[in-house]
Amino acid sequence: DLTPKETKALFEKLEWKTIAGFQTRNVPHRGHEYLQRTALELVDGLFIHPLIGRRKAGDYTANAIRLSYEAFISEFLPKKRVLLSFLTTTMRYAGPREALFHAIIRRNYGCTHFIIGRDHAGVGSFYGKYEAQELVRKYESELGINILYFKGPFFCRFCDTIVTEKTCAHYSRLSKEETDISGTEIRRMLVQAVQPDIRLMRPEVLESILGIELFIQEEK
Repeated sequence: DLTPKETKALFEKLEWKTIAGFQTRNVPHRGHEYLQRTALELVDGLFIHPLIGRRKAGDYTANAIRLSYEAFISEFLPKKRVLLSFLTTTMRYAGPREALFHAIIRRNYGCTHFIIGRDHAGVGSFYGKYEAQELVRKYESELGINILYFKGPFFCRFCDTIVTEKTCAHYSRLSKEETDISGTEIRRMLVQAVQPDIRLMRPEVLESILGIELFIQEEK
């Protein structure tokens, strides 16, 4: 996968002046797609940079992440404005502090912007929903990279589309079960061989990972 020197050279060749980095350890779902498309409205290019190093049992395998993102980008994103590469480092599940670490990594890869959404690098409900954003705001002026602070996307049945609490008029009347597109919940569905609703995950993404080992059985 690409080194920081290589990504910087590619960004220059592509004439991207502004680049948003996107951190993930999941296969793409519609919530992340919403964040990526929103970022593409603001910058020249999107650097999708999944972490595939050592992670906990139950996380997606590197192969599942790779195949699903290749299929997703090929079908649904403007390929000339997106670069996919993979980061082999340990996932620490350190929430706010790891959000700072991830921002610095993407700065070193040449990104000018970095996306931080809901519960970045969290595990379970250990960290507050936007605790990572709160910590990063304190140090943003020292990071050397601009942060894109996004609320957590969800599907609103009234709006009939993916929205966030900042863009939806119905947020206050929706139950907790109706809000947030949860990567954890989608993993649970896939473990139980339940196909996620098309509003949560694109069928083309799911098809790209059928028949392969989806989840890490032991920590790697």
